[in-house]
Amino acid sequence: MKWKPTLLTLVLSVVQLSADAQVTSKPSSQNDADLTAVEREIKQFYDSYAEDLRQQRREEIANRYDQRGFFSIGNGRKELVAFEANKSRYLKEWTGPKAFEWRDLSFEVLSPTAASVVGLGDWTAASGQKIVIAYSALLTKQAGQWRIRVEDESVNSSGMASKNISGDRSTPGIWKYTFTAQAGASIAAHRHTSEMKITVKSGRKYILMGDLDNAKVQRFEAGSTFVIPANTWHVEWWETETVEEIEIMAPTRTERATPTTPRVL
Repeated sequence: MKWKPTLLTLVLSVVQLSADAQVTSKPSSQNDADLTAVEREIKQFYDSYAEDLRQQRREEIANRYDQRGFFSIGNGRKELVAFEANKSRYLKEWTGPKAFEWRDLSFEVLSPTAASVVGLGDWTAASGQKIVIAYSALLTKQAGQWRIRVEDESVNSSGMASKNISGDRSTPGIWKYTFTAQAGASIAAHRHTSEMKITVKSGRKYILMGDLDNAKVQRFEAGSTFVIPANTWHVEWWETETVEEIEIMAPTRTERATPTTPRVL
């Protein structure tokens, strides 16, 4: 009698295949001991990519891209860039960084010849300006070499970023996070429904609080701690890269003043 698969065995097979796929595609850390052979290859690719950027090796960088061209995406755009056009840009137009480091890269192996990469890049321009790049890419392996087929290099145009320490905006309790502002960043008039305690860890912060028509500028240096009372209008700005630690009682809302109507977050 010829065996025929039942619906149950088919379902179990699909579940097992799904579980196997989840195991093999688990994102990795940058600890070499935890990486698979393919992940180590990709890590080496990005380690040498960073060194090429720092040394401004233009041709070596251009040759990291797929010879069929690559999709350049991010910041609201998508473009298929031909290999020769991309190479010409690197050789003739590109300006390299003063310093560069990858940060928090994670690799996900999709197949023996395809992998995705996500992470951040700390780019310091020749002028000294520091920029954080949100990075993601799809790599394919061709003739034994990894090449970039899709690349997203998105810049935080607001010049501000935050990272959670504990709690969150909507869960009752203390919410703590670090806040980093680049030189020149600013936040227009706004207020919070909860009192906010701020400690300036590095850099310098400027703020106007209260009656904004008559308020005086206050400056807080590294090591300073101060409080913004609940429901107090304030304007903030930074003239140098600044890191703050912020503590606020959640849940909380932020109301931003606009010409038409306040916008609540």
